[in-house]
Amino acid sequence: MHSLPALDRASNAPIWFQIMRALESGIADGTWAPGDRLPSEHELCEHFSVSRTSVRDALARLENAGIVSRRQGKGAFVERMQGPSAWTLPSAPSLLGEYSEDGRSALTSTILRGGIEPLPSWAAAVVGRGEQADGHGFVLERVRAVGGRTAVHVTNYLPSRFAGLLPDLRDPRASLYSTITRVAGIRIARMHRTIEAATAERTLASLLEVEVGHPIVVVEAVAYDDNGDPIDFSRASVRTDRLRVSVDTGFDAGGIDSESASGRYPVARGTAAAQPTPRSAS
Repeated sequence: MHSLPALDRASNAPIWFQIMRALESGIADGTWAPGDRLPSEHELCEHFSVSRTSVRDALARLENAGIVSRRQGKGAFVERMQGPSAWTLPSAPSLLGEYSEDGRSALTSTILRGGIEPLPSWAAAVVGRGEQADGHGFVLERVRAVGGRTAVHVTNYLPSRFAGLLPDLRDPRASLYSTITRVAGIRIARMHRTIEAATAERTLASLLEVEVGHPIVVVEAVAYDDNGDPIDFSRASVRTDRLRVSVDTGFDAGGIDSESASGRYPVARGTAAAQPTPRSAS
């Protein structure tokens, strides 16, 4: 069997997670090429001295991510590895308003929490003024996946009046900014973004399925409406091994709406990507 690292028994990371990462790393570095069969469940159990349940959990995660396929009675085989998908951040909105051909998000989202909560001081300073003088706002926390692979954790902080959007946002492919425009009639006119390198702390590492300390990119953004009022403060943590961040400065932010100049992601595997059609500002 190909060389695999030993498990870190002192680590807080689950056993299945360590096995998954060991196999994923071996696939990424070419130890196993597309079409190769991975070690059998029995061999992995013997090598790591673990239960079959832990090995099966690790293989199931890799299969769900499209990294391997399992064939009854034959084992797990390496699929062709996808490189990082591209996330383009244009000079106009929106940060996470990506669209596919039918006008819905090309990413899938899982809502971790959504409701009116006390805002952190730094978010309240941006969107917690005026009607939100009590320091509360609508908080929306999600994990987002591209092609079945978890790639982004994002939390949005908005004025409380947007809490009514939550039922519409429960659609896994709902776009926040598209929903704001469609339901609330508010156009995102301008974005300010800050991009920085960071590492994943324990909670974030678990959500993004990486080790503690794994390098990530953090994108903080403030969205403004047509009146110049800030209506959203967001913080997105990105796995750049699965979603590469690029910046496109070719748009005229004053002349393109949030759908036309949205952050663009690839559609799911097997679906043709759609190109946004610029529309004149009204």
